[in-house]
Amino acid sequence: MKKEQAKELLSRYLNENVSPKEQHLVDAFIEEQLLTHTWEATEDEKLAFAQKLRNRLSTQIHQHDGRNNTISKNKPKFRRLWYFSAAATIAVLMLTTIYFFSLRTQSIAERYANDIPPGKNKAILTLSNGQKIDLNNSGNGELAKLNGISIKKAADGLLVFSVLNAEPKRKINFNTIETPFGGQYQINLPDGTKVWLNSGTKLTFPDRFADAKRKVELSGEAYFEVAKDKTHPFLVSSNAQQVEVLGTHFNVNSYSNEPLVRTTLLEGSVKVSNSVSEKIIVPGEQITLKGNRFDVKQIDPSSAIDWKNGEFRFKAEGLESILRKLSRWYQVEFVVEKGVDKLPAFSGSVSRFDQISVVLKMLEETGDIKFYINGKTITVKP
Repeated sequence: MKKEQAKELLSRYLNENVSPKEQHLVDAFIEEQLLTHTWEATEDEKLAFAQKLRNRLSTQIHQHDGRNNTISKNKPKFRRLWYFSAAATIAVLMLTTIYFFSLRTQSIAERYANDIPPGKNKAILTLSNGQKIDLNNSGNGELAKLNGISIKKAADGLLVFSVLNAEPKRKINFNTIETPFGGQYQINLPDGTKVWLNSGTKLTFPDRFADAKRKVELSGEAYFEVAKDKTHPFLVSSNAQQVEVLGTHFNVNSYSNEPLVRTTLLEGSVKVSNSVSEKIIVPGEQITLKGNRFDVKQIDPSSAIDWKNGEFRFKAEGLESILRKLSRWYQVEFVVEKGVDKLPAFSGSVSRFDQISVVLKMLEETGDIKFYINGKTITVKP
């Protein structure tokens, strides 16, 4: 059978527009191609043919079974023939089923062949004198002494600022720590406040807190455990809002590509304000800012710091929001094809330190989508 003739016949076979003779030709053709591993069909065509053949064989079994019920007991020859035919048909059906699922497994393996590793502890520290330190490539121990401050890398992923000489009249200098996409880090500030930085985050802070308020600037996402000091409130400025506390635990998500700025309180109380209004929230509440409007709602606060605890936790979360998180952590770009935006919200949890394929497979299992990895670009198809 010529290639073009076979292609045209296979197309009509899928559309159930073939004669019995042509159907026999198609069956023989597919069998030959499968046995010689030379079937030049697309992945989707192979899956369609395999599924169609399984369905037809299953129907034939039921038809034979119905006819078998009418065979009289005095015709053992025909019954033996039926048993042989049924056994052969079931064997073919089983082989076809195995082939069908092997294609599916092969399809998944091909789509995830170029898997992508998770993010890790990495950040760049820029000191007040302009010196840049790549924390990922620095050993543990003291990295610098500057303006009466000791800067140490205490462990992988932990930076500690300590005041050696507190001179009240000394000029306050500012430092910046920045995590790239695919990075995270923890820093202990000079006052003892602990800060966890998510990927794509920048924190600017003084080398000592000598003013009436302890002020830092944030872009991105960070979790704060603020050292208690009733006489010196702690102030976080981020994306058109300010969060003021005395000593508490809270999370701020202020990425520029997110539709809302989210502040979630786990312990204590905070005052969140902008140029128009201010609100006070209590533990278990999340306040969001869109434009100049604040909205407060009750949430499970642990869901806001899943990233700090090494997890992705999704609860009725839209795909677009999930892909933004994955993009920042795995340093990838998602290309979403038409039809994908109609999918429902997703729920589930997975470790942030798994390969990206683990997360994508979970999403595939809960929604009618497929992911195709090509370098650092991942295409999402319905």
